[in-house]
Amino acid sequence: MTEEQSEVTLEEYLHTALKIARQAGNVAKEASLLDKQVETKTSTADLVTETDKRVEELVISQLRHHYPTHRFIGEECAADGGKYPELTDHPTWIIDPIDGTTNFVHGYPFSAVSIGLAIDKTPVVGVVYNFVMDQMFAARKGGGATMNGTPIHVSKCTEPTKAMILVDTGSTKKERLLQSKFDVTYKLAKEPNPVESFRCIGSAAVAMCSVACGIADGYYENDLHCWDIAGGDIIVREAGGVTMFPTGDPLDVMRRGVLCAGTQELAAKLVAFTKQLEFPNTI
Repeated sequence: MTEEQSEVTLEEYLHTALKIARQAGNVAKEASLLDKQVETKTSTADLVTETDKRVEELVISQLRHHYPTHRFIGEECAADGGKYPELTDHPTWIIDPIDGTTNFVHGYPFSAVSIGLAIDKTPVVGVVYNFVMDQMFAARKGGGATMNGTPIHVSKCTEPTKAMILVDTGSTKKERLLQSKFDVTYKLAKEPNPVESFRCIGSAAVAMCSVACGIADGYYENDLHCWDIAGGDIIVREAGGVTMFPTGDPLDVMRRGVLCAGTQELAAKLVAFTKQLEFPNTI
C-alpha cells in the first residue's frame, strides 16, 4: 500500500467513524432526557446504563457492516466477558459508548462517544463526540485535528505554574491507587512551584480533547482502559501535543494510564511527579 493510498484509507475510516459517532451521540442525547436504568460493574462508582449497551451495539454493528474483517474492543463487551481484551496488529476499533457515564447519569455535560481505530497497536483514527455540547473532535494520522470541522491546536504552556491540569479520582476506589494519585497531585499543587490550577471533569476522552483544543494544558490518570484513551490519543497528537504513559514511557493504550500535554516541556515536568503513580495490576 502506498503512502497516498494509506492516507485515503484513513480518511475513509475517519469519515465512517464520524457518521457513526453522530448517530450514536443522537441516541445517547435522546436517552439523557429519560429516566435511566443504572447498574454497577466492578465498584459502586463504575456505572453502566442501558444506553451504554445500546450505543455500543449500534457502533459495533455499523462498523462491522463497513469493515467485516476488522476487530473490535468495546467497554461493555469486555465487562460482560469478564476478560481483559487483547490488542493485536490487526485493524481494531476501540469503543467507549459513553465515556463519562456518571456524568451522563447526573446530567453533568461532559459525556462522549469515543471511537478509535488502532493499526499495529497504535491509534491512527480518533473521534470523540460530546453529544451534550455538540462538540465533535476528530483526527487521523497526518491529517491534523478538528472540532466541528475547525482545526484545533494545543496550548504552548511549558510551566506548571501557568498550567491548568486535569485529573480525576477514577472509578476504582482502591486505596493504593487513590493515595498515590492524591500524593502526586498534592506535590504538584504545593509551594514553591505549584501547578496553577486543577480540574476534574469525569471523562478521560473529553479531558484529552480539552488538552487537544488548548483549553487545558495537561492531563494525567492512573486508572484507565484502552477505550478511555484510544479516541483521544491521536486527537491530542494531531493537535500538536504529546501523549505518554505517566512514567514517561511511550504510550501503550493497553496499559492503565495516560499523561498528555500541549508541550514536551510541560509533560517532562509533570512526569517528574507522575512517575511515582501506582497502577492497576491488570494490563
